Amino acid sequence: MERPTFEAMLEAAAGVERQGDDYSVAEGYSLSVYIGEPGQAMEVSEVEALRLKDSFLEATSRDHQTVYYLEYSSLHGLRVRPPTGGGGRRAGFN
Repeated sequence: MERPTFEAMLEAAAGVERQGDDYSVAEGYSLSVYIGEPGQAMEVSEVEALRLKDSFLEATSRDHQTVYYLEYSSLHGLRVRPPTGGGGRRAGFN
């Protein structure tokens, strides 16, 4: 993937806020990036912040504030999960 493609995905993602080259994940949202080849991707989960550089990105995980440095070419996908809860109905329960 190239940087413009990844930026477009982040712009389209709910719960992701941009400030220059920095992106943050809103409270309650869960963001993961997938690196590697299709079918063999590894998940970098619970990302709370991203900083885009010219040739790589920094992804900071909520898990012990771990920082991952990733080349754009290694990116495969992005997942955003909205906040859970809110008393919604679940199948089989009223």
